[in-house]
Amino acid sequence: MALIHEIESPETGITASYWKLTHMQVDFTAGIVDAQLHGYRDAAARTDGRAPVARHAFRFALGSVARRGSLTRGAIYAAIRAESAGLGDDGAALPPLFADATDI
Repeated sequence: MALIHEIESPETGITASYWKLTHMQVDFTAGIVDAQLHGYRDAAARTDGRAPVARHAFRFALGSVARRGSLTRGAIYAAIRAESAGLGDDGAALPPLFADATDI
């Protein structure tokens, strides 16, 4: 499973279009899930073992992404698709960065 969504890095100008969940850590005591998406130019770059060109980190409350006793990769991707991209200048929540991404 991965996401297809073009995002240009403001630091490098490189556009990543293939996003793969590469890291996930669960702190059951604190009830927190940390996840990372790494972005690659495209699926071929990932398959060829190239280094990612971008990274996005996410943190979720465990109860918001997992039903009792089950935490799935699909649930993490769904939470990432729904996560706000932060706050705008007016303090309002920005739309999710990956809301329009295509699942593959």
